[in-house]
Amino acid sequence: MLPAMPTWVRYVVAGVIAACFGYAIMLLNRVEQTEHDPDLVLEKVVVVPELDDQLLSKAKDATRSDRLQVEKEPLAHLLAEAIDVGPSVAAALGIPERMVPVAELREDIDEWRHRWLWYEGELTQLLGPRAGHPIKGYSIYEATVRLADGESVLAAFSVPPEGDPRTGDVRVGDWVRVEGYLLKLRDTTYPDKLESVPFLVGRTMQRDYEDWPKVTELDPSYFEGMDDSTLWPGDLSMRDVEEDQTEALWHLGAFVRDTADQWDLKRWRQVEPLSVGEPYDRLVNEGLQRGEPMRVFGTLIRRRTIAAPANPANIRFWTTAWVQVSGFGGHLVPIWVPGRVDKLPMRAQLEVRGFYYRWYVYDSQKGKRYRVPLFVAADLDLFELNTGESMQRIGAWIGGAALLLVISLLVSQRRAAKSALEHSRDMDARRRKRRLAAAASAAGSAADADADAGDGPERDPD
Repeated sequence: MLPAMPTWVRYVVAGVIAACFGYAIMLLNRVEQTEHDPDLVLEKVVVVPELDDQLLSKAKDATRSDRLQVEKEPLAHLLAEAIDVGPSVAAALGIPERMVPVAELREDIDEWRHRWLWYEGELTQLLGPRAGHPIKGYSIYEATVRLADGESVLAAFSVPPEGDPRTGDVRVGDWVRVEGYLLKLRDTTYPDKLESVPFLVGRTMQRDYEDWPKVTELDPSYFEGMDDSTLWPGDLSMRDVEEDQTEALWHLGAFVRDTADQWDLKRWRQVEPLSVGEPYDRLVNEGLQRGEPMRVFGTLIRRRTIAAPANPANIRFWTTAWVQVSGFGGHLVPIWVPGRVDKLPMRAQLEVRGFYYRWYVYDSQKGKRYRVPLFVAADLDLFELNTGESMQRIGAWIGGAALLLVISLLVSQRRAAKSALEHSRDMDARRRKRRLAAAASAAGSAADADADAGDGPERDPD
């Protein structure tokens, strides 16, 4: 059906089709398809404390007399269970992203009872240490915190609070954060009269910070003095996200979060991806500056979310993701996200749009030590082939070619029909001419025969 074309044109068309198939296969293989490994799980299991509901039911707060006292056994139980609740366990316990308003908590106390909650505000009273802790070597501390809306929260904890680095202690009037299990509602009469305020039982109290405004520009001074070249345990390159809670990380995390809407997909597609070529050479030769953008293509192998400790960037959660990058020798690359990421499918293929933070050193399960770049990203984005514009262009070309082919076929059929009609008419004319010629020839032969018969000798009648 195709119009006749030279042989070399057919080879060119076949070559173009083969190149298109090869390019599509290359794009599909660009993301690593990891083999199943039972040691590499998507979500690291975090063991959470098991509370004794029967014991905790002894804590009453229905009347004022109930709220004025603290039952020793439920308090001791929660102090013992909360001693090992760190950021990762708090996230597994479902710590809310926001402070639950005290008025809302009072209205539905049974919904929030024994949940792990947090509040921040001004420290108005700090008592302790005092005896009575169920675990040897620990003491009991109590604090009263006034929230920004005027409500108050009471907290009991086991570990002395970490104070201001300059003064070494926490003082009344400081801005602090408390978190823990909600035991009951409490009333107090001294030094302040409080009614039906939440009573949390946790591990410790943290010195909080005044929140920063939105970070829209990177300040290189935050990264000065960072040394990630050493490999000793406890050094910067060996620290995970829980151990590396510093102003440098908070600043970069706030920047990637607050400027995410300024980076559209078209702009990101102009950023080079991580590979063993030029990007790796720049990393090794310190040509890649901290905070410089880079894309990471790979397969999600593991992720873990922790509740962020107090920080001025107002980051509530950190998610650590491990991505296996085929273009980087199949190595695992860590990605830290300043937020909760927990709705990705198993073995998701990602196109991480991150910013370089520092080197990270980890030991594999086979005992090998690797040094890989660490990135901070606003989110973990699924890898999607951006075929919209390309397919539109390809569709336009295919549509145009199909239209030309249809037009060519219609013109060819029209010409063939016209030629057939002319040929039929010509054949009809020839047939008529032949019939007329045959008729004329027959008529002439008959006339000649008659003439011959009339010109012959007369017969003798006798």
